[in-house]
Amino acid sequence: MEEHKIRGIQSSNGSKFKTICERCNNEHLGENDSEVARVCKSLTNRIRRYSISRNSPNIVVDVNAVKYSRAMIGHILSATSVEECKTESQISPYFDPLKQFVLGNNDAISDTHEIYYWFYPYDRHVSAKYVGFKNEGHTAIVSLLSFFPIAFMVTKINEGTYPFHARKLSLSDTKLELDLSPRGFEYSAFPFHELRGNQLLAMVDYQATVSDPIEE
Repeated sequence: MEEHKIRGIQSSNGSKFKTICERCNNEHLGENDSEVARVCKSLTNRIRRYSISRNSPNIVVDVNAVKYSRAMIGHILSATSVEECKTESQISPYFDPLKQFVLGNNDAISDTHEIYYWFYPYDRHVSAKYVGFKNEGHTAIVSLLSFFPIAFMVTKINEGTYPFHARKLSLSDTKLELDLSPRGFEYSAFPFHELRGNQLLAMVDYQATVSDPIEE
């Protein structure tokens, strides 16, 4: 059978989704994206210094946790297909608090969700809106946005599962710390790593998107 190469869509900064209105994109995401860009730049600069000096593998940068989380969660929610947007959204105990948080309610997720993050050493950009992951008999729902140098994950409060080296991000935090040591590399692509034992991963294809850098 003839092999057909799938032609992707070129983008200067990761995946593009046209699934939210202009106001939400510009006001609720756009005004917070600068914090994501600043944190990413600060982390990248410190990672470069570490690669030269080989000092402590723990690097720390300043963060406005509310602005950073609002932008990241907003991008997770918008990372889906146009087909899904053609159907009127239903009441969702999982997604509704996240939507309210992105729209400006800082307390909306305080009793419903937790945020975790860890070092993500890959060029591949991964957006996963809703993934079921089973490990050691426990099943959890996670939402994820990963691009160098950080993986950002949202999950249900007190019900989540996450890599052992992940750190919890509270909205009151003013610092963000990454552990660059190789001890966590095996699970840095969580939940899309090699499954072992009774581990199980389940998702809908249009709620997960991968972008690879363009090779010159």
